[in-house]
Amino acid sequence: MPALEQIIDRFANVGNAAETAYAVLREAIVTAALKPGTRLRADELAKKLGVSKTPVREALRKLQAEDLIAVQGSGLSVKVLTEQQLLEIYYTREALEGMAARLAAEHAGPIELANLRAILADMKKALRPAADLKRLRALTGEFQLALFRAARNETLFRLLKHLQEQIRQHAGTTLSQPGRAKEAYNFCRNIFAAVERRDPDAAEKIARANRRRTLQLRIRMLRSPRHLGAE
Repeated sequence: MPALEQIIDRFANVGNAAETAYAVLREAIVTAALKPGTRLRADELAKKLGVSKTPVREALRKLQAEDLIAVQGSGLSVKVLTEQQLLEIYYTREALEGMAARLAAEHAGPIELANLRAILADMKKALRPAADLKRLRALTGEFQLALFRAARNETLFRLLKHLQEQIRQHAGTTLSQPGRAKEAYNFCRNIFAAVERRDPDAAEKIARANRRRTLQLRIRMLRSPRHLGAE
């Protein structure tokens, strides 16, 4: 995951102070550079970002409205998902991703198909000779967003992007589980094939099955002695 300093450098010229603060903090949260539970103090963040406290406070209000940060005690912190919230997100994603896959099979055009095909090629490279899990995780997220975009439903895209970000700021990745990296690639390949041949029933079925599998692996991770000992 990128360090906060790297993110600050990357977003140095995105706009005015408030826009920069928002872009940096949002990226830091969704990439877990700022981990769940991290306290967010406007004065400290302002110093790190090189801006006044006012634009930082404005950015924090926007992030709170997006449900990425929450009130903790007398201040704000990066939101920590409870196990129940995590499970709810997975159940919701299964339904919405099934719908997105179905719509993508019905509406995806040549440019969208070409984009999905290119991401698949990059994923295949990331699997060999040994799986690059960091790269593969980024590519699976990119593939999902491209698939959601191919559904051509902006409301659905926004909902799924937000849910993806909430999960991705959560510690750990199911790709670390034995055999999951290749399994995830095969899922993307199979759903692309269904979309390309204009088979909405198959596309929805594959998308739902993948999300159920991811949930199964996530529960296994939550129940592992290592995770329980870290709580």
